[in-house]
Amino acid sequence: MENNDINTLKELIISCHNPKLVIPDESPNANTIYHVYSDGEITEQKGGFAYLQRSERTIVYDKFPNKNPEIFPLQRENMYNKMYGYAIVTYSDALKIVDMMSQVYNSKKLAL
Repeated sequence: MENNDINTLKELIISCHNPKLVIPDESPNANTIYHVYSDGEITEQKGGFAYLQRSERTIVYDKFPNKNPEIFPLQRENMYNKMYGYAIVTYSDALKIVDMMSQVYNSKKLAL
């Protein structure tokens, strides 16, 4: 994988990551939070004071091997002790990131 491709992807992720989308004083039902993960999975969950206190629902399933979790601003371990990177984003930004991941990881010059 070319470094320029990964750097461009990282820049997009960093520019879209916005922890201020979580509004602690808001009702959980009024504040939906989206995460995009380093395997292309997009999840949603309640925000407000319930953020990270309830289950995440997958709305776009993983599309890629878990590659380059370190280019994401946040890290999380799954139940198998595997580290995943993720970002807090809007749904439209999550789709942009996954689209770019697809371009980078599925490019003919790149091997997974």
